[in-house]
Amino acid sequence: MRAAALDVAENQLIAQCMRRAGLSYPDVPPPRDDRPVVGLVRASAPLRVEDARREGYPDSVMIAASRQGPVEAHADALPPESRERFHEVLRGDTGTDVRVTLAGGFETAASSGGCVGSARKELYGSVANFLTVFYTAELAQRQASGADRDQEVVAAYESYAQCMGVKGHRVAAPAEAIALAKKHPSEEVALATADAECRAATRLHELREAAADRIVRRWLADNEGTVVQAHALLVEAQRISLSSNHKR
Repeated sequence: MRAAALDVAENQLIAQCMRRAGLSYPDVPPPRDDRPVVGLVRASAPLRVEDARREGYPDSVMIAASRQGPVEAHADALPPESRERFHEVLRGDTGTDVRVTLAGGFETAASSGGCVGSARKELYGSVANFLTVFYTAELAQRQASGADRDQEVVAAYESYAQCMGVKGHRVAAPAEAIALAKKHPSEEVALATADAECRAATRLHELREAAADRIVRRWLADNEGTVVQAHALLVEAQRISLSSNHKR
């Protein structure tokens, strides 16, 4: 799992490069993910009945995240001619010229140009190394979705739907209950309470976490070579990041 410190270091390197080109660059906070780490992946936090009865759903699931990040917002605020140069210096003109194939035949690509490319080369040794580190962790995280096909989890979802139906809510999964609460804010607390109670009664959260952990561990074992390589690159990038911080 990639440390937030590497995102911070990458953005600091990008900002330095942009300043050398006479361009400003916004402060970019590291991605925030408050989901707890369960086993080897991040999972949604359990919805506690007492919290649901008091407040409904947490804001993190009810408030949509902004689609525009600070870099895009900064660029959009620039005059058209300055905006064009900003993007040219930031991304370069190489297109997606670096491609890698990872576990399971997954293919991804990125640009080696511009300040983004130079920052990744400085921090990871190459853009290909960056892609290997970033997407190996991402691929491991994606495996967790396979838990929904686990037999015990499927059975738990069926029991959950029955439980919610008894409480007057025709939903088959927590995601549907949350979506319904967004459409009907006045019913949020009632929906969240029923949702939390049915999750607890069916042990849906625990069963899904256990299944996800089993699946991810199996995937890591099956792709040990790629995982070991990505981990070594990650450790080296962290060393470079710490070394760079001491020099600043």
